[in-house]
Amino acid sequence: MTEPVTIRRGPSGKALGLIATAIVIVVFSLGSTLVKRADTPGVIVAFWRMIVTALIWNGILLATGRRPQLAHLKRALIPGLFFGLDIAFFYAGATHNSVANAELIAALTPFLVVPIGAKFFHEHINPRALMFAVLGFGGVAIVLFSAPSSGDASISGDIFGALAMCMWVGYIATTRHFRKDMDVVQYMAAMTPFAVMSVVPVALINGDITDVNAHGWMFILLLTLATGVVAHGLMVFAQKTVPIGTIGVAQVAQPAFAAVWSFLILDETLHGWQLVGMALVLGGLLAFVVLNQRTAPRADHSSEAPLASEGSGATV
Repeated sequence: MTEPVTIRRGPSGKALGLIATAIVIVVFSLGSTLVKRADTPGVIVAFWRMIVTALIWNGILLATGRRPQLAHLKRALIPGLFFGLDIAFFYAGATHNSVANAELIAALTPFLVVPIGAKFFHEHINPRALMFAVLGFGGVAIVLFSAPSSGDASISGDIFGALAMCMWVGYIATTRHFRKDMDVVQYMAAMTPFAVMSVVPVALINGDITDVNAHGWMFILLLTLATGVVAHGLMVFAQKTVPIGTIGVAQVAQPAFAAVWSFLILDETLHGWQLVGMALVLGGLLAFVVLNQRTAPRADHSSEAPLASEGSGATV
C-alpha cells in the first residue's frame, strides 16, 4: 500500500504581496534617515540618485527588448518634472530637519490628493473623513511648533518639506492623467530623465555637484537601489494581489517607522508634545484613508497612480 503523497504548498500570491508591501514600507521609511547619513547636501544626493535611477529603468526597458517611445516621453514630461522636484525638495528638507518633522509633513499628502481626485477625476470622497484631515493637520502643527530649538528641526527644513509634499501631489495627479496604458517600466523609463532635468538647476545652485566623497557615494547608491528600484518594483508586484486600500492603510505606519530609524541610527528624539502630535497625525490619517476606502466604489486603480514614495507617506 503506497503512502499518500504530501504536496507542500508555497505562500499564496496575496501572502507574498503583503510581505512585499511590508518590505516597501520599511525601505521607504529608511529614506530620510539614509539621506542624513550621507553627510552630503540633499539636492546633490537627489541629483545623482535620479541619474542612476534613470539609467537603471531605461536599462531594464532595453533589456526587455523595448525602446523609448516619443509618445511616452511627451506624456511623461510634466510628471517627471514634478517627481524630480519632489525628490530634490524632500532630500533637502531631510538634511535641514528632523526625520519626524520631514516624514509627518509628507504624510499629509492624502489630505490633498483625495480632494483633487474628487474634483478633477470624479473620485469618491467621504465628507466625514474631512474632520480627520483637520485632526491630522493639527497634529502636524503640534509636532512642528513643539520641536526643541536645539534639535535638527528648522523653518527652512519645514518649507522644503511642504514644497516636496506639493510636488508629490502634482506628480500623483499628473500621473493619473497622463500615464494611461504605459506599464511601470515604460513609465519610469520615460519619466525619470525629465526628473533629472528638473533637479539639475536646483543642484547647480547648491554648488559643486561633483563634490561627493566615498561615504556619500555609498549612500547614494544604497538609496537608488533600495528605494528607486527594489521598493518601487516590490510595490508594483504587491499591487497585483493586495488592494490599494490595504496598501494605503498599511503605509500609515511609515512615519512611525521613520522615527524609530532616526532614533536608532541618528540619535534623534521626540518630546512629549511631539509624541501627542504624531499620534494625532497617524490616527487622523488612518481614519481618513479607511473611511474613504470603505465608501469608495470598487475599481481597479492599480495602474493609474503611484501609491508610495520614500518621502510622502501613504497615498490613495
